Amino acid sequence: MLTPTPRMLVPGLHLLETEMEGFDVRSAVLLGGARAVVWDALAHPDQMAPVCALVGARPSTVVYSHADWDHVWGTCGLADVEEVVAHEAALTRFTTDVPEELARRCSSVGQAWEAVRLISPTRTFADSLTLELGDATMELRALVGHTPDSIVGFVPEWGVLLAGDTVETPLPVVNDAESVGGWISGLEAWMADGRLEVVVPSHGPVGGLELLERTTSYLRSLVEGRDPKPTMELSPFYRETHEANVRLLSGQG
Repeated sequence: MLTPTPRMLVPGLHLLETEMEGFDVRSAVLLGGARAVVWDALAHPDQMAPVCALVGARPSTVVYSHADWDHVWGTCGLADVEEVVAHEAALTRFTTDVPEELARRCSSVGQAWEAVRLISPTRTFADSLTLELGDATMELRALVGHTPDSIVGFVPEWGVLLAGDTVETPLPVVNDAESVGGWISGLEAWMADGRLEVVVPSHGPVGGLELLERTTSYLRSLVEGRDPKPTMELSPFYRETHEANVRLLSGQG
């Protein structure tokens, strides 16, 4: 299991980036004067090893962008976490698909996943929640689309949007055709927010508003019945994802 090396994006914000099963994945550590926030915990406790040194003696909160395995399984590798925050739908998932996926991997992949101990959310919200870091704030907002429990986190003092899987390059994973309209509307609202400067997705490069525009354009093409043929070469994972997205939105999936 690869242990990522943190890199600083802006003062107070460090990114942990690694690869899992053919795709890249990213976590973030936000260091405020009074509190640290770990945005997603990657897939394995070993991948969280660098976080303790970053956080130091600060009280810490973990935030799940959503409850997919590559975002929440590493929490048990963190020390002295005071609370785990997520959308209320994520708590439900910890009684259904989250433990089911871990059991499947433990039985079929081998011993690598036996170190994972699932940590459920301890504080949930439906629409929005603000966390105080001391000299910065983190505005959590529901942005349902990729999954029913998807959220984003915005730090207005830094102009940074932590987008989870609501924004993805080369293309997003669509699981529910009926959610796409609201997904588009949510991204458009953030595109119109003049405070936003930097977009940090969980997969794909960090960028600016162009990442929101690219994902929105892709989703809109699917809704309108057009194949949004990606311009870049796709890995096997994203090629299969694109084909599945097209089938789903055309009523064949």
